[in-house]
Amino acid sequence: MERIEIRRAALCMRDIRDLRSLLNRVKRDALGDNAHPFHLRQITYYSDPRRTDVVRYKSFAIPKKSGGVRAISAPVAGLKSILTSLNTILQAAYEPTRYAMGFVEGRSVVDNARVHLGQNYVFNIDLEDFFPSIDKSRVWRRLTLPPFNFSVELADVVAGLCTMRVEAECEGDKPRYVLPQGAPTSPTISNIICESLDRQLAGLAKRFGAKYSRYADDITFSSMTYIYSAEGEFVAELRRIIAANRFTINEKKTRLQKVGQHQEVTGLVLSDKVNVARNYTRELRTLLHIWDKHGFMNATVCLMRARDKNPVHRHKWGKPSLEAVVGGKLNYLKMVKGEKDSTYRNLYEIFERCYSRDKRYFAREDTKVGGLKFLITMDVFTFMATMNILLEYNKGGSPEVFFRWGDYKCPISVSRMVPVAKLFENAGEGICKMNNFELSLCDDGSTRFFLLHRRLPISSWMKFKLVDEL
Repeated sequence: MERIEIRRAALCMRDIRDLRSLLNRVKRDALGDNAHPFHLRQITYYSDPRRTDVVRYKSFAIPKKSGGVRAISAPVAGLKSILTSLNTILQAAYEPTRYAMGFVEGRSVVDNARVHLGQNYVFNIDLEDFFPSIDKSRVWRRLTLPPFNFSVELADVVAGLCTMRVEAECEGDKPRYVLPQGAPTSPTISNIICESLDRQLAGLAKRFGAKYSRYADDITFSSMTYIYSAEGEFVAELRRIIAANRFTINEKKTRLQKVGQHQEVTGLVLSDKVNVARNYTRELRTLLHIWDKHGFMNATVCLMRARDKNPVHRHKWGKPSLEAVVGGKLNYLKMVKGEKDSTYRNLYEIFERCYSRDKRYFAREDTKVGGLKFLITMDVFTFMATMNILLEYNKGGSPEVFFRWGDYKCPISVSRMVPVAKLFENAGEGICKMNNFELSLCDDGSTRFFLLHRRLPISSWMKFKLVDEL
């Protein structure tokens, strides 16, 4: 279905049956004729966040770049499927304000930063607990208004699907029903809810000769003149508008950046143009240099080190796939700098050369044993010579078997049939009886790791034979 067709159908919906019909059409377009259709009982099963007997979300925490943790609530598979199709419908039915830069097709962090180029002052504020600040009643109310004009019943179903129950922090208080951080629909609904906020803040900016944009909970003003005094009229009115829209400013993330100093908007640097931070390009260049000059394995260890040293990277790179991480970083650099930028082109040439040379490792599918994909396999002594390292053994330690790569202890998993204690004459003094064992860089579908195992026989077709010890 075309976007305009989805929009017409969405604005004509009157009850849950119309919703089910449109959800199924959208799902069928996305997944093909074999897509399993949604049933009314499935939609009603997940549409009441007050039910405590229904598991709708699974919560976990991830580290924040600024420190602390962020609570994520991910919908279970059945609900996620509904919300994914529902999100397509909501995006087709609603056109965000021109000030909303996040989660809008055709807009990005680059567009958000460009708004504030060439200004003497850049003022950033952050809204605290952004998604949980938006409760079900606000969502329901907004869906009954233009352009949606949903019926009371339909608005209640949609708002129920998109919110989750949060238990009260204080005894005696009632539970709340809020937008979860982790649901496909939350970003879109937050833009819908923030329409009034955007227009009021844009009006405030115009009144004081400033520029305004918002990327999710990250709000930015910029101006040629100083209007940001804590006791001034601008800041007082800003606080009033945000409070009136039932949001709270995160005071710790409020910052004013002056011309001549470092100016940054949503992670991008403002100078004569929008650019990435210097360390972004430096880290990418270092990784590509190691890959190009020292090989695929050394670069993979470098990536593992970055992931293990930084909790944020550990979450983002749960599967430290070298080719995927470098490719993604290059795509981001291309988006910010442009395809013709010399820095991007030079780094991409190195990536293309490395990828073409080493794609045999990660592109082939003929080296699977017991669910593991063996990317590179060497006998232990060849591995140590190639990497210029020694294997070390620390009985009872964590990791128990490892090698040192600079200041990083790279862990090595050990197959259960390897008598690891007997392979070391004296811990830390040398290795013996290694001729029958190999080291492999493996991929289990969720992560990449080094594995010490018995020598694997290979057929003439380079396929590993199944063995019991893995």
